[in-house]
Amino acid sequence: MPGRYFKGLAAVCAMLASAQMHAAPDAPACATNVDTKTPEWRTQCDAAIAGETDIKRRAALLFGRAYGAVEQYRFDDAITDLNAALLADPDNPGYLRERAYVHGELTNLDQALADLDVFVRLKPDDASGYRERAYARHYHGDLKGAYEDRARVFALEPESLGALLARGDAALWLGRYDDAKADATRARAGAKLAGDEETQNAAADLLSHIARWRDSTRGAEAVRNCKQDPQPDAGRTPKLIGDCSRAFLEAKTGVDRADALTTRSMAWLVLASLQDNATEDMRLALAFDPGNAVRHINVGYSFLSTNHSWAAKREFDRALAIDKHWLALAGRAAARLNLGDAEGARADARASNELHPNEAAAGVLADERLQEPAK
Repeated sequence: MPGRYFKGLAAVCAMLASAQMHAAPDAPACATNVDTKTPEWRTQCDAAIAGETDIKRRAALLFGRAYGAVEQYRFDDAITDLNAALLADPDNPGYLRERAYVHGELTNLDQALADLDVFVRLKPDDASGYRERAYARHYHGDLKGAYEDRARVFALEPESLGALLARGDAALWLGRYDDAKADATRARAGAKLAGDEETQNAAADLLSHIARWRDSTRGAEAVRNCKQDPQPDAGRTPKLIGDCSRAFLEAKTGVDRADALTTRSMAWLVLASLQDNATEDMRLALAFDPGNAVRHINVGYSFLSTNHSWAAKREFDRALAIDKHWLALAGRAAARLNLGDAEGARADARASNELHPNEAAAGVLADERLQEPAK
């Protein structure tokens, strides 16, 4: 399953790592341990669903077809099948977790959390439910809840260095620097003993991030720097990452937290060249100020920069539902072009230029993929 977990430190333990679906022994037509992308697989699966009269067996087939849909990024089709499967078998933990996964991919985090709450109630000793709910809570802005779930995962999997690192990252987002450092240091030592280079590197990255968060200007000037300097400069504000971390942790409103994270996202790029951290900050800024079209636009362009055009288009759609902003139209034009929708790209680029002539829209219109072939 394509668990496109948006990277950021949370990346050591991504939410919604695809549910491990297996073919039901009585439903080979919709088996998931084979190539689900062939026309034959889909035809046989559709026929099996159409001919099945037992509601539980039909639910299993729908579950398999949903897996195939997600493999092809047809998330809306997957949700339709999973909804139908859960109508027949409402307390099936596998179906619930998979629907939560798909909602997470769609960033429908309220729906994902609702399913994961039920999953955790049904399977209180299954670490996967807490792990996935921690991801959803994090990107929903519930940082305390995310930490509690990460702590529960580690309690259930005390030998897991990944779970330890994830708890450390969650502590960092709460400003619990000493706890975060202790977890990262312990994980790095364990990984060294195990010869686990990947986890050693992840732990080193976390320790580096902790140091950057803590390295701020003294006194009230730190918060002023973050508010007054939205354009980072290594020479003028070398501690802007730490200053904005202070501003974020001390902020009293969601908008102020979002503003601090937005400035810090640019600092991650300019001062540290860390795109993943910048994207994570933009996503959290959106969580704290969800009604602001500009937050959606920022996330959309961040996704575009990492070649996630489908996710980018979704954010531009959401921005445009709030405000017909020329930047959202230009961004959606680029996303549509990347997704093969030439006519949609052309229409959006033209609409953007009509509102405000800009290079982004002009660049889409000039792209060779929109040029008519010579006769």
